[in-house]
Amino acid sequence: MGSVGHEQEAPLLSWWEADTHRYVQMLVLALVSGWAYFANLHLSLLEGSEGLYAGIAGEMARRGEFFDLTYQGIPYFNKPPLFFWLLNLSTSIWGDHETALRLPGSLAAVGTILLTYVLGTQLMSSRAGFWAALVVATSHVFLWYGRRVLFDSTLTFLVTLALFAWIQVQILGRSSRWYLVTFLSMALGAMLKEMHGFFLPLLIMALYAVIQRDARMVRDRFFWIGLAGAIALLAWYSQLLSVGYQHHFLLGSAIKSVWNSGLSGAAGTSKDGHPLYWYLGMMWADFFPWCALLPSALLLLWQQRPLRAHQTELVLLVWVLGLFTAFSLATLKREPYLTTLVPGIGLMIGYFYHRSSQSSDASRTMSPVLRLFLVVLALVFIGGMFFGAAPLRRRWLVSAPVVSPLFIVIMVSLGGALLYAAITSRLQLALRMVGVLAVAYVVLVVNYVFPAIDEAASPRKATEYIKSVAKEAGPPMFLFIPGWPKNEDAVYYLKRDTVVRDLPDEDAVHHAVRTQGPIRVITEESHMVTLQKQAGLVVETLQEFLQPGRKHLYLLSIQPKG
Repeated sequence: MGSVGHEQEAPLLSWWEADTHRYVQMLVLALVSGWAYFANLHLSLLEGSEGLYAGIAGEMARRGEFFDLTYQGIPYFNKPPLFFWLLNLSTSIWGDHETALRLPGSLAAVGTILLTYVLGTQLMSSRAGFWAALVVATSHVFLWYGRRVLFDSTLTFLVTLALFAWIQVQILGRSSRWYLVTFLSMALGAMLKEMHGFFLPLLIMALYAVIQRDARMVRDRFFWIGLAGAIALLAWYSQLLSVGYQHHFLLGSAIKSVWNSGLSGAAGTSKDGHPLYWYLGMMWADFFPWCALLPSALLLLWQQRPLRAHQTELVLLVWVLGLFTAFSLATLKREPYLTTLVPGIGLMIGYFYHRSSQSSDASRTMSPVLRLFLVVLALVFIGGMFFGAAPLRRRWLVSAPVVSPLFIVIMVSLGGALLYAAITSRLQLALRMVGVLAVAYVVLVVNYVFPAIDEAASPRKATEYIKSVAKEAGPPMFLFIPGWPKNEDAVYYLKRDTVVRDLPDEDAVHHAVRTQGPIRVITEESHMVTLQKQAGLVVETLQEFLQPGRKHLYLLSIQPKG
């Protein structure tokens, strides 16, 4: 009887342990994701595009015009307005500040992490889902751009949601009504950022169907209902907008914009000067620290041939290689575009973790290639603690020490543990240490790097000082940066209130000098040179405000000559 009782209790205990394990996984993901995408959102806007998009949303709200965007009073047709509606909604609820501006992107990032976890669990196991989601949460490119005032995080969520819903039908055999979610997400992606959001998931769906010789999609009535609904939604949306936005929804323009291959350019370069293989080099930095596992994970997937017999492996390969090829052939190449690839990479590495845990699988052994990459990764972490400040000084003007001695000791110890595991071929320990180092990397970036950049030379810090000077006794102070500014972040802060009034052109500068006598002007280098060449003006540089990317600001004294 005792033996029977033990046999009856074992499945119950196994179920309880598995359930507890899943709760622990979700708790870890919640803590890491919350810290990565909601901590320190209040820091200054960075890298220009954040200030640009915040400025457009601000002008939209002040004008009360939601269908015709402007920037610096000039019509802005580069992107459809849906993203700016999200920014306006967030700032209307929470107030016009950095956290509210970044909240839509952060929420989309966490949504992508959740979708990746569920998808990895459905396709493989909860272990695969956990590691796939952790890859998304901690990869450098997603961590760096996913919490910004940028399109890419929200686009990634919509593309991932579209593929998530498609996989429910195509791979998991669920109701074909999921196609309605697929096409709604694709339509919203196109409304957000041209036809990218529509074509990218469609490309993966089509490649999978062709390789698999599976025509079930096109025979399903909900597929066509979803497609028709998406087209109708896009047509309605485009008709609400002025003529300047219509090209975003034209098939020919979309193909030319996205997949006009750089092969026609000199030496295989695209029009932005990047060669076709540019993303291949960027992968190593943008998917840090998981880049050490990429070759092994890709090789493991490729070994599952014939691919038609392995649906999960095929869809992961098509997801990663299809998007990577499309991005490489694109007319423009930008680092944030790779965020859309992160969920596929995450699932691929989650698959690697899933297979490595199977006791009878040959993947439990550590290959020489994997050992080499893990050793390099460990050395990079250790070396980065001592030499990582150099690029921060060059790019972000950070001169003070960034991390505490205690944190250096912790990171070096973790890197040493990974080095030991790699050298001694302890695969499971090495894989766990990569995850621990990835979480530590989140702490490094969010708690140390971002605040250090903000403290060193943030646009907000510079403009706050400028505004304090403007309030002091002295000649009146004006902003003179007509047209498209080089430092959109600083211009956003200077225009957010009326402390520093705007001079729209050179005639306005002359008029201010004639009517008010000596004045002070905040401007950029190119406009400073223009003013120095103006007849009848005496221009003197009072102060220079260093900014990252040579986007420096200058405080000038201007008075009439003679």
